[in-house]
Amino acid sequence: MKKHTFFLLSLLMTGLLFVACSMNQFDDLTFTDGNFPYGNNSLPEKANITIQELKAKYRDVYITSRDTYVEITEDLYIHGWVVSNDESGNVYKQMVIQDETGGIVIGINATGTYAYFPVGQEVVLSLKNLCFGGYRKLPQIGVAFNGSIGRMSESLFQKHVRLIGNVLPKAIHPLELNSSTWKSINLDSDVPLLVHLSNVEFRDAGKQFAPIDNKTEDRIVRVGNNTVTFRMSSYANFALDTIPSGKVNITGVLTRFNTTVQMLLRVREDIEIVEINNK
Repeated sequence: MKKHTFFLLSLLMTGLLFVACSMNQFDDLTFTDGNFPYGNNSLPEKANITIQELKAKYRDVYITSRDTYVEITEDLYIHGWVVSNDESGNVYKQMVIQDETGGIVIGINATGTYAYFPVGQEVVLSLKNLCFGGYRKLPQIGVAFNGSIGRMSESLFQKHVRLIGNVLPKAIHPLELNSSTWKSINLDSDVPLLVHLSNVEFRDAGKQFAPIDNKTEDRIVRVGNNTVTFRMSSYANFALDTIPSGKVNITGVLTRFNTTVQMLLRVREDIEIVEINNK
């Protein structure tokens, strides 16, 4: 009996050692020579146009009241870091990347992409044969769908994206959004944008973030005399959590829906409790 047990334990330890060695080899392959197991490693590592330049180039396309688009026929490449993904389920089938000049939404008809694209992952995106358009005046990269901008398939996305380097969660610093900086933001050119709110309060404190029987719910935060709408999804893994009362700090992505200023809460940890209101 003891010999049988020892034999089984030996097999188990051998298996664990094999897995550990395989993982180390995979890590070396991924981070040492740049051959990531996802995406197109043959794409160039550098961009030839900034995100802000791209938005300026197609400004007339995405700021109209109609959800229009244009197919990109030039060999254009943008570069940036992931600032928002679908990790919590509150952001659905899209990610936001941002460089030193601005951010843009990438629509992907897939879920679970956060596993390859954590916040801080550096990427290059090839734009040729993709479409640039606006969804309710929010600029987005994707494909044509029923006369407007839609999400690209995951297989197409893999052909157009390249991962670069190691994950740097603080590669892009959020803009501190307050009464003063609010005035400097131009919705037509600056969103999407990673921002940080300090010492703000939710109007709906004490309620759930999103009722389970609804698809979305608006939660409001005041920034001075201005309001930001948090569009909360019932599919978020924190949808049934209670909205904290009192002062909080919030990091997220500032977006828009036509003229409405919105903010994407990426994960529950985006909210930091500063002062609890026990009243």
